[in-house]
Amino acid sequence: MTYYKNGTISNGIRLIQVIALLSGVLLVGSNAFVLTPILSEVAQGLATEPYRIAWSISAFGAATAISALTLSGLIDRAPAGWVLGSAALLLGLAQASSGSSQNWIWLCLSQAVAGMAVGVLLPGAYATAVATAPKGREASRLGIVLTGWALSLVLTVPLAAFIAERIGWRMVYALLAGLSVLTALGLVTGLHGVRGGVVLRTPPWRALRLPGVTRLLLVMFTYMTAFYGSFAFFGEGMRQAFHLSAEGVGAFVVAYGLGFGLVGIGLGIVAPKITHRYILLVLFSIAISYACWHFALGIRLVALIAAFIWGALNQLGLNALVVSLNQHAAEARGTVMGLNTAVTYSAVFAGPLVMSPIYAVAGFTSVSALAAVFIVIGVLLSLKAE
Repeated sequence: MTYYKNGTISNGIRLIQVIALLSGVLLVGSNAFVLTPILSEVAQGLATEPYRIAWSISAFGAATAISALTLSGLIDRAPAGWVLGSAALLLGLAQASSGSSQNWIWLCLSQAVAGMAVGVLLPGAYATAVATAPKGREASRLGIVLTGWALSLVLTVPLAAFIAERIGWRMVYALLAGLSVLTALGLVTGLHGVRGGVVLRTPPWRALRLPGVTRLLLVMFTYMTAFYGSFAFFGEGMRQAFHLSAEGVGAFVVAYGLGFGLVGIGLGIVAPKITHRYILLVLFSIAISYACWHFALGIRLVALIAAFIWGALNQLGLNALVVSLNQHAAEARGTVMGLNTAVTYSAVFAGPLVMSPIYAVAGFTSVSALAAVFIVIGVLLSLKAE
């Protein structure tokens, strides 16, 4: 792996870079999760069913996976600021188009364009975070940038529900588009002269031959399919169970985000040793958390606690799988992380697509039960991961 650093950079410039990169991840998380609490509003506005709106999440995931495999290498061949800034600007155009949608097909196509942008922006942000970090502080810098995911859940998604309730869902995408433009400007100026990224010297098909890598990627696929398939209908499930507004659903998303974020902070202080047994324990616990949603939906406070625990366990699971992939990647970490991005967003496509008919017929508890099955499949695959 090679990184380029543009000489000595002041602390002020480094702070601007971190904020810009964190904002990029925040944008990605916001676009990925914003539909969860406002699914009904969007469906009503476009005169269709909520499950068809969820298909736009699948379109976003499929386009991101394809883009990550074919376009993310741009970060190795051009200035990081221009590549990431252009991707953020394209994301803003896609969000503006999403807010202007007249039917669910238009929304799906707009989200596919958003996925093309994210396939460059997300891996590029990760790579550039490492490239611009002081020597020996790469992991810490990346950890800060990754908090953009938790912020999107705790801040942006509930705010989107609040805006949708009072002004309308189209304003949500309009504001996201404006934020994308500001982030694009920040990336272009803050990363001026920086070339970030990992030079991928190992072809993907060779990386797949490394011991344990293919199996772990399959585990990641089952894990992410369970998450994105259930999270797509999480807000709608809470709404139906407790007769909530979009704003009321936001509390459950905040609970999930707090669990995810607080455990992430804890892992930065006390990092567990990622062993095969540890991964099995975490995956098994996540499967139980999915299966228990049937019992949690009777009492609102219990459901809020369940959402917090779900977020906490998912942070542990994601951390364990990514660390384990890096341990198995040897000298092909860049390639394996690229494959991981593609696998993750293939799950973003597959999850809502698989869960949509289940939700339409049997509701959220059946969706969460199927998610538990996917995690159990991941556990079975993990039994042979070593």
